[in-house]
Order: sequence, then structure tokens, then C-alpha cells
Amino acid sequence: MKWLIINADDFGLSESINRGIEEVYRAGSLSSATLMVNMPGFQDAVRRAHTLPQLGVGLHFNLTYGRPISDPNHLPSLVKPDGTFSGLPTISSWNEWEIELELAAQWKRFVAAGMRPTHLDSHHHLHLMDQAVHRAMSTLAIREQVPMRKSQLSAVSSKPAPLTTDFILLDNYDKQDSLERLIQSIANLPEGSSEIMCHPGYVDDMTREISNYTQERELELNVFRSPNIRQALETNRVHLIHFGQLAASKIAMLPGIQETLTTPEKNVKLRHPKRSAKRRTILVKNKRKKTSSSSSHKRHSSRVTKSKKVNLHKKRSLML
Repeated sequence: MKWLIINADDFGLSESINRGIEEVYRAGSLSSATLMVNMPGFQDAVRRAHTLPQLGVGLHFNLTYGRPISDPNHLPSLVKPDGTFSGLPTISSWNEWEIELELAAQWKRFVAAGMRPTHLDSHHHLHLMDQAVHRAMSTLAIREQVPMRKSQLSAVSSKPAPLTTDFILLDNYDKQDSLERLIQSIANLPEGSSEIMCHPGYVDDMTREISNYTQERELELNVFRSPNIRQALETNRVHLIHFGQLAASKIAMLPGIQETLTTPEKNVKLRHPKRSAKRRTILVKNKRKKTSSSSSHKRHSSRVTKSKKVNLHKKRSLML
């Protein structure tokens, strides 16, 4: 089976970005978004997320835009004298303890908004390029039992590793052939779980002030609003999920379970892996109980009279 998470990064960066992400979700071609908790559009994103309960929302850990949630005085390696993040040019000198401190603060602000992150990823793909960021995020993901965006650095991190998709496609969709290329990618997805990342959104003055990736966002918005994406998912039997359903999708890939999941609707309902595991336990117990009852019946049959055994044998012969 093929499971796909289409995740929009930068939820919360600005209200115009949030509006675009919501439109793509309502178009049926987006299942997940990751929220920046220290950006101007945070409260608006939280409000929208509460009206979209089926949208998976993770934490988009940010160490490059704006101001930290923690006291800047506690993050000297991460910030400039004015208290804003110093950005990518200084990444080689970042202190790992400070990274962990700010990550914890951003997680707490997310939870304080009345939600729980479905997963973790990072702005500017920090955890894909820096081992200290990757270690901090991995530790938090394991402790909180949430998945994390797949990274090649997972191979050098300490075990156990957080749950990830089997595959990930990191690309931009701001070119003339982007829709065609995206549909081709969906058609060629391997068996298992995959993530496609995107950056749809409308651009306003606030967005331009914060981000260098501007007009490209509206081009991606047009691509991901296309009804052809939903059609491609259905045609290629790709089941759209979010990270909160990832554990259950991996359970569904186990031998003997796949045949019970034949429709996208059933797949999407696998939202609580612990409940799913509990149900499987109940099914196994019921099966054992049934087997036990069968054994008891056989023992009882052995105590019937010889004539009854003959009659029982005749009846069974007629039923075959």
C-alpha cells in the first residue's frame, strides 16, 4: 500500500500564508502543516487549525527567523545583539544546550495553544544539515512519542531513532512544469509511506518583510489547489494521511492486515495507533477464545456414546 503525507511548511509565518494553506487543505490535496510559533501569523494559524480538526499540525522548529521564545540572554550563540536569531551563517557555532532550550520553549508554546504537535520538522531544513539540531529534535520526538521528518542524519544519531516516513521528496513547485512533475511523482511513489513538502501561500507585505521565498509561494499555491492532484491520488491508489496516522499506517503494512484495509476511508480512520493495537489484541484474544471453545467441544464430543458419535459422523458427512 502507498501512504502519502503532503505537508505545508511555514504555517503561522503570516496570515496570508495561513489563508493559502487552508485553501489547499480544503481543495483535498493537503493533509498536514507545520506551525511556526514565533511568527506574526501564529495566533491566526491556531484559530484556523481549531476549525480544521482533520488537518495534522506539527511543530516547524525555527532558529533562523524572528525572535526566540526563550529569553535571548540565555541563547548567546543563537541570537544577534538585538535579540533576533542570527541565522544560518552562524550555524557552526550554535550551542547544543541552547538549541534544546529553545526547542523546548517552542514545543511548550504550541501545546499551550491547546494543540499537540503531530510531528517535528525544521525551518530551512536545519535538522537535515546540522547534527546538533537533529539530536535535539530526535530526543524530543522520542520523549514525546511523535514522528519527525526523515533525515539522512538519522543514520548517525543515537538509537532509538524517532518514527519517520520511509521516503521523502524535498522539492519546489514554482516552475511551469511543476504540476506535471508532481503528478508524476505521485504516480511513481514506492510502496510504504512518503512525505511531499510544499510552501503554498498568498504573499503580502509582511511575508515579503520576513521571507525571501515570496512569489514562488503563490505559484505553489496554484499547483496544489489543482483538482488534478486529488485525481492522481485516487487513480494511483495513494492514501493521504498526516503524521499522526503514520504509526497506524506502518501497522497496516504488516502481513495479514493489508487485506482488511481496502478503501481510503478505512485508512484515514486509523488515527490512534494505540487504539488500533488494542483492537488487534482483542481480536487475537477472541480468536484464542474461539479456538479454546472448539477444543472444549472436541473434549465434550469424546465423552458422548458410541451411537451418538456415529450419528454425529453421519451428519457431518451430509454437510460436506
